[in-house]
Amino acid sequence: MTGEEHHDVVIVGGGAAGVNCALECFDIQLDTVLVEASATLGGQVSEILHSVRNVAAGRFADGRALQQALLESAEILGDRVRLSHPVTTVDVDARAVEVDGVRLSGRALVVATGTRKQYLEAAPDGAFGGDVTYQLEPVLPSFAGRDVAVIGGGDSGTLDALELARRGSSVKLIHRSPNLSARPDILRQLHDQPRIEDLAGWQLEAAQGAEQLEGIVLVRPSTGERRELAVQRLVVKIARTPNTQLFGGQLDLDRSGAVVVDRELRTSVAGVFAVGDVVAGAYPRVAAALGQGSLAARSVLHYLEGRS
Repeated sequence: MTGEEHHDVVIVGGGAAGVNCALECFDIQLDTVLVEASATLGGQVSEILHSVRNVAAGRFADGRALQQALLESAEILGDRVRLSHPVTTVDVDARAVEVDGVRLSGRALVVATGTRKQYLEAAPDGAFGGDVTYQLEPVLPSFAGRDVAVIGGGDSGTLDALELARRGSSVKLIHRSPNLSARPDILRQLHDQPRIEDLAGWQLEAAQGAEQLEGIVLVRPSTGERRELAVQRLVVKIARTPNTQLFGGQLDLDRSGAVVVDRELRTSVAGVFAVGDVVAGAYPRVAAALGQGSLAARSVLHYLEGRS
C-alpha cells in the first residue's frame, strides 16, 4: 500500500444515488471523496434508451441526456471524484477501502455500488447473429412481427412483451415464478393482449439453431418436464444482481445479495450507509436513487454529530 487518506465521508459508486449523496455532503461542508470504477459517472443511467419523464427536474431524451445533466451537476465536486478507481478491498468495520494501493478511510462510508446484469449461460447476448438480446430497443425492428420468447416476469420483461405484441409479434412470456411480478397496470394490459402467452414456472435450458435461432428448450424445475418452442427471437430480461461481492460477510445482505438497511439507510455496521439499487427492496428509479442520496447525507451528518 502506497499511502493513506482520511476523510469525513467515503462514497463507493458514482451512479445517481452516489453522486447526489456526494453533492449533499459537499453542500453541508463534509470532507467527501467519491470513487467510481468506470471512467465516467452515471452508473446504469446511460443504459436507458427511452425518454426519461419521471424526474421532476426535467425531461430527458434518453439516459445519456440525463447522464450529461448529472455530470454537469457533479463538476462542482472537482477532484473529490476519483474515476477509473475500482475498489479492491473493503474493511467495513474501519470504514475504509483500498483503491490503487491507497487506503481511503472515512468517519462514515456510503455504499452506492448499484447492480449489474445477469446473463444466462444458455443464451449469450447477441447469439445466433443477434437473435438473442438483453436490450430490445436497439433491435426492435428486426424482432417485430416474429415469434418471440421473452424471459422475465418483472416490469421490464412484461413491457417488452407488450411492445412486441403491439408490433405484431407472437410472444411467449416465460418466468420461473408461479405469478408475474410486474406492476398491476402492466398486468391488466397483458391480460387484454391475445398475442401474449404466459408460461409460468418454466426456465430456459437451451437455445437451438445454426446461424439463426430456431427454437428453445424449457424445463420445469419442479417436475423436470421439458418443452420445446419454435421461436425466431429471444429477449432476456431477468433481475439484475447487486454489486456487493466485496461486502459479503461484512454487512447484512438479503438472499439476493442486496444490502439490508433501516429507514435512515443505516446498514448493520455503525457509520456505514447504503443507497440506490444496491439496497434491499430498492425501487429502481432515478428519482428514488436521487432521494436516497440526499437522505443518506443527512443520516451521515447525524451520525458524525453523534445523533444516531
